[in-house]
Amino acid sequence: MASASPFHVRDLEGPKDVKFLIEAFDASLPQLASIGSGGQWGSQPFSERPTTKDRIKIFEQALRYQLTGEGDPIRLFIIEAEIPSSAVDELPEPVHIRTDDAGKKFLAVGSMMLSEGMYPHYVGRHFDNDAIRKELDGTRDYLYLEALITDFRTGPWRKGAGAALIEYARQYCREKGKPILYGDCYSGNNRKLVK
Repeated sequence: MASASPFHVRDLEGPKDVKFLIEAFDASLPQLASIGSGGQWGSQPFSERPTTKDRIKIFEQALRYQLTGEGDPIRLFIIEAEIPSSAVDELPEPVHIRTDDAGKKFLAVGSMMLSEGMYPHYVGRHFDNDAIRKELDGTRDYLYLEALITDFRTGPWRKGAGAALIEYARQYCREKGKPILYGDCYSGNNRKLVK
């Protein structure tokens, strides 16, 4: 019998989660640079970019769609690890910990963004490629995994969160009756992420 996942995936809940998302992206930049993938998202923290307001609008739209079904069909999910209360003081500041009604502690360790029948803006510039245009343009029968990130500040608590998020995306795709889940990844750094 397969063991239960050590993670809990939940919907976006509000401004605290938006803050977590920006901080998790910021925390990834030094790690990406240290492994030769600094070109993926650059070196300027997301929180300091002129596009931060646009990114926050996307997060707010995801929350709106989740709550009302209105607007662009974007969903954001937060993945959490249940942690013992004794571990809270050992974690660096700031990390995001949620306490449920039973007093259990959940550490936000990552996130993913899915869009339904929409592809990211940066994919459109590749539409000179006939295969991509044929595959994506004019169909809505897919989900696109646009962003997946784990929070490097959470150390070993995040181990396996990326794989758990991808599995959750597959399950969500089946539940929505979508036969295809697309994604892409950074091709720099000798295509290590692609591999």
